[in-house]
Amino acid sequence: MRIRAKIISISHNAAKVCIIKENTACESCSACPKKMGIQDIITVAAIEGIQVGQEVVLREGRNWFTKNIIIFVLLAFVLGMILTEVLSALVSFGTYHAEIDLLGGALITIMMVIVLRIKSPQYLFRIEMIEGGKN
Repeated sequence: MRIRAKIISISHNAAKVCIIKENTACESCSACPKKMGIQDIITVAAIEGIQVGQEVVLREGRNWFTKNIIIFVLLAFVLGMILTEVLSALVSFGTYHAEIDLLGGALITIMMVIVLRIKSPQYLFRIEMIEGGKN
C-alpha cells in the first residue's frame, strides 16, 4: 500500500506528514480542504535527506508477523507443544504428565510474543521515496 504525503515537520528519526487524498497538493497542510480531519496528519519513520514541505511516498512498515499476530501465536503454541512432546519422548522424567505439554506450549508462545513485540515497527508507515524518485 502506497500513500502520497507532504512533510510538515521533522524531529530526530520521525517526521509528521499530511496525507494527500487526491492528485493535487495544497500549499498549507493545516488548512488543506482535501483533508478529512486531524487523523490525516500522522507520524512516520524518517529517512536521510528529507525536508519540510517535500512530497514523499509512504509505505506500510508492518510485515506478515505483525499483521497476523493471532496466527503466529497459535503456531507458536502448537510448535511448543510438539517440541515438549518430542523432548519428553527423548528424555524420560519417570512419569508422564499431560500438563507439561501445555506448559511448554505456553512458554514458547510467551517467548515468541516478546520477540514479536520487540521487532514490531515503532511507526505504522515509513518514507519510501522522495519526490525526485530518490529512494
